[in-house]
Amino acid sequence: MSQIDQARQAKLVHKAAILSRPNVVGLGVGYKLRRGAATDELSVVVLVRQKVPLAGLTDEAVIPQELEGVRTDVVEVGDLRALYDRTGRWRPAPGGVSLGHYKITAGTLGCIVRDQATGARLILSNNHVLANCNDARPGDPILQPGPIDGGSPERDAIARLERFCPLQYSQEPGQCALAKGYARLGNLMAHLWGSSHRLQVVRARPMSANQVDAAVARPLDEVDALDQIMDVGVVTGVTPARLGMAVRKSGRTTAFTSGEIVVLEATVTVGYGDERTVTFEDQIITGPMSRGGDSGSLLVDSESPNAVGLLFAGSDLATIYNPIQTVLTTLKVDILNTVSEAIKITRQAAVRRAQAVKQAYQDSLLNKSNVVGVGVGLRHIAGKPTQDIGLVVMVNKKVAVDLLQPEDVLPAEIEGVPVDVKEVGRIKAG
Repeated sequence: MSQIDQARQAKLVHKAAILSRPNVVGLGVGYKLRRGAATDELSVVVLVRQKVPLAGLTDEAVIPQELEGVRTDVVEVGDLRALYDRTGRWRPAPGGVSLGHYKITAGTLGCIVRDQATGARLILSNNHVLANCNDARPGDPILQPGPIDGGSPERDAIARLERFCPLQYSQEPGQCALAKGYARLGNLMAHLWGSSHRLQVVRARPMSANQVDAAVARPLDEVDALDQIMDVGVVTGVTPARLGMAVRKSGRTTAFTSGEIVVLEATVTVGYGDERTVTFEDQIITGPMSRGGDSGSLLVDSESPNAVGLLFAGSDLATIYNPIQTVLTTLKVDILNTVSEAIKITRQAAVRRAQAVKQAYQDSLLNKSNVVGVGVGLRHIAGKPTQDIGLVVMVNKKVAVDLLQPEDVLPAEIEGVPVDVKEVGRIKAG
């Protein structure tokens, strides 16, 4: 047996046992590293979240120095996360993905909140994401993904605008006929005198102050919107911002980012395009954690599942947030998520997704030799049930992949739904 075949065999024999150990996230075959440089010795490579000194490991966490006579190598890779396309269509949709009113480009689905009066689950984001900077009406379609990411009202409506906090502009294009006439006369005179300067009509309200850029939308189908935020999890409460607080967010454009709060109680002037500006009071500022399209992301404490703020603006050097409690109070909503409630909604959505995939693919799966049935159930890893919902493909007998014809190999997942192969023997009538 060649060296690589011996390493492959050792990996195959011990895969389940090694993957069941705490801290282990993967297993493979590769050249053993010494002082960071590859040698010519093939080894079974064990991938771990974090390397821990031997003295700090429990007996069950220790990786054997060799398996079946093949040396092992432990490589730290951190937490492995799927590289999701946050601009794609998600059903059910978690927080952190593309969303927007049908007349804008796109922002971010922040999180799920509860209406204080009715208890209804609502999607939280910004006014300029869900209500088109005051230019929308309750009932307008909200798309996931947003229009710039390919969302269309006919195919991708996920919710309808429920209500929003109107923005009070400190400066915007003027509509006064008298002022416009004066500007036209002044510009004509400037032209005749050879001046390159021109007058422009603006409506100025320097004393207008805002505290939030926020809105909520009601999902068309409750199971189409998840309580979880991608890469963050379920947010179960709120906490006040503190200087130096470590925080995180999950957004459409820059995905998961982290930083710390550097300014509190800030007064800022924010540009909204078309010569419109809005002044905000009592805002939260972090270092750069966002780019265009991240508006609507929820700012979350890095040490707890508590919301801190709602992202709505930024630059290359800073990101600006509304304090979350002000947002909730103004919109008359609450964050009342519980982990058990979120799991219930998630499982309902996962079952529906698996059922749809089963319906679409069951005929092709049943045409494979050895397959006797297809269903929906819990996924198993190393013989133990998990809480993941997936397709269960029942076979007469499990066969090693290398012994199957290519057309009979079962995929590990179909359209993101995991596939579990279960040996049931030959099914006969009783």
